[in-house]
Amino acid sequence: MSREKHSLREIKHARTKIAIMKAMVAAMEKARYDDISIKRICRDAEISEGTFFNYFPEKIDIVHFFIHTLLLKAIWQAQRFVPERHKLLLVEAVMENLAGSINNANIMYQLIAAMMDQRELPKRGGVTPIERELLFPGCAGIEGIRDTGMEEFLTKCLKGAVKNGEIPKNANIDDMVVSLVTILTGTLLATKFADKDNNNIVYHFKRQLAILWNGIGGTARRG
Repeated sequence: MSREKHSLREIKHARTKIAIMKAMVAAMEKARYDDISIKRICRDAEISEGTFFNYFPEKIDIVHFFIHTLLLKAIWQAQRFVPERHKLLLVEAVMENLAGSINNANIMYQLIAAMMDQRELPKRGGVTPIERELLFPGCAGIEGIRDTGMEEFLTKCLKGAVKNGEIPKNANIDDMVVSLVTILTGTLLATKFADKDNNNIVYHFKRQLAILWNGIGGTARRG
């Protein structure tokens, strides 16, 4: 990636959009999503409220954009180490990367709370090449990662797993996607109340995924 390919206007636009997102994420470290006002976000991002709406139609759109960036980085990290033919391992790695991408637990809980209030699927949004370059310097090849939603990513992986013989051909893909999203969000919430010594999200992800794979007769092949 090279910034020489982008105009100063594109770079400025991307920097402002990222600044808005970071202001929102920083606010979610301690505050409830519903309590974070657009006015506060604009103040922290040092922009006017009028400028805000040039980037995000609504506050929830910042959440969607942030989730897209998390998933993009998680997929890039996973694909570096997981062989292409091992789709179930790819799913495991992406979910583990997502769990490890946010150190502040309150941010994760507020993301879940914000998404639960939605009555429809999020608007399709992407992370542009210049936004990727500014967000993930040094991540060679991340510009080639397809921008996708979580459900779409999981569906594609599971269909590949059927083709590769990792899960039975009669497996219900739609049901499995629901199960995986439930594991992703439910495990994050459940570990909030777990004993301190057992509050290891990655450990619980692995356990829950193993139960799911075993239940459908699948196997996350390694090596």
